[in-house]
Amino acid sequence: MTVSNMNQFDERSPIYEQIVTQFCRALIKGELQPAQRIPSIRELAMQLKVNTNTVQRAYQEMERRQLIFSKRGTGYFITEGKEMVQAIKTEMVKDVVSRFLEEMRALGFDDSQIKGEIENFIEKEGA
Repeated sequence: MTVSNMNQFDERSPIYEQIVTQFCRALIKGELQPAQRIPSIRELAMQLKVNTNTVQRAYQEMERRQLIFSKRGTGYFITEGKEMVQAIKTEMVKDVVSRFLEEMRALGFDDSQIKGEIENFIEKEGA
């Protein structure tokens, strides 16, 4: 995972949450591997040009979710285990789909119309 992936932050959500999300995406995409060492809090804060407290909060959240672990004197590492990657992937998919459905329903679409729009889009875009 490169830090350049995270140099643009959205003002609508806290930066620490965006850092966590980017780590999750990098893990799912295979840019981060289980047991891989990640930058220290200070290193990442300098690379991202954010306060160390912001990165510390992100790391605390990732530890709480068991995405990373720390080894005293050695640093922070991505948690080992394929089930963790699958759990993160499932959680992110649920979040994206629920936000999409909420927005489509707010626009007045019912479930059958949403399915039709998705099928049309996939057919036209070849996605």
